[in-house]
Amino acid sequence: MTGDGHAIIRAWLWVLLATLLFAIMFTIPKFLDGSVAAVQVAFFRYCAGFLTIVPVFLMRRKSIRRERHPITGYGFHILRALMGSLSVVAIAYAVVEIPLANAQAINMTSGMFAAIFAVLVLRERLNRFGTAAIFISLAGAVVVAEPRLDAGGQWLSFGALAALASAVAWGVDSITLKYTSTRDDPARQLCIVNGAACLLLLGPALYMWRDAPLADCLLLLAMGPIAIFGQYCNIRGFRLANAVDLTIIRYSGIVFAVLIGIAIFDEWPNLATILGSAMIFASAFIMLRFGARHP
Repeated sequence: MTGDGHAIIRAWLWVLLATLLFAIMFTIPKFLDGSVAAVQVAFFRYCAGFLTIVPVFLMRRKSIRRERHPITGYGFHILRALMGSLSVVAIAYAVVEIPLANAQAINMTSGMFAAIFAVLVLRERLNRFGTAAIFISLAGAVVVAEPRLDAGGQWLSFGALAALASAVAWGVDSITLKYTSTRDDPARQLCIVNGAACLLLLGPALYMWRDAPLADCLLLLAMGPIAIFGQYCNIRGFRLANAVDLTIIRYSGIVFAVLIGIAIFDEWPNLATILGSAMIFASAFIMLRFGARHP
């Protein structure tokens, strides 16, 4: 196997581990069953993440200076903080409103949005197969969302719409991560992103604050370290491969969500969830096998 082949496999393993960690992290708000506002969940997550990464950054500060990473500028990190915050708030709301597997499946269309943004921003190219994969992924998300076709009621649930909003934000975050992953030290990136997200979420979290038992607060704080390690794994993976090449690995989050939903919440996927998830997986395979073209 060539050096590039080994690098891609290592990238897949890093992103696979990150996907598992994020699936675990996004399960935590479901335990609270909406007793804490989604924006408050995100605030806890980023505060705990910031407190986790600051000691690591301080210990590595001298070595970071010696390595002389070409800093990207704080604007990209703040954009990641904004997109990450929106994604966490939206998915924290979604997992309470709809089954975990459905929320994760819709959220995994972030790969579709990442591919679109990769074409527009990173100038990664797609052929007709890649374009078809994007439409298949979107169709799969609609199937999983189980739209109501009758005349009354809302066509899509707020939970499904929130999961889709999370996917868009996560897609933007993925492309920004790809750009910054090789241009700044991981510890410094994570410190800035998590700190900026805390500041962005502080006002909305205080406005919507709900008192919660200590046990619930500790559970939410656990999201921080899990997310930090997941973000670190993503940074390592995105340093080794193109954003499009990593798309299919991130779709393993659907499998993790299904297994967690069955094991913990007794949420067995229905036919729509299975069919839509299969379409999303198929779109990822088509994208990886036939659709990606790199400059």
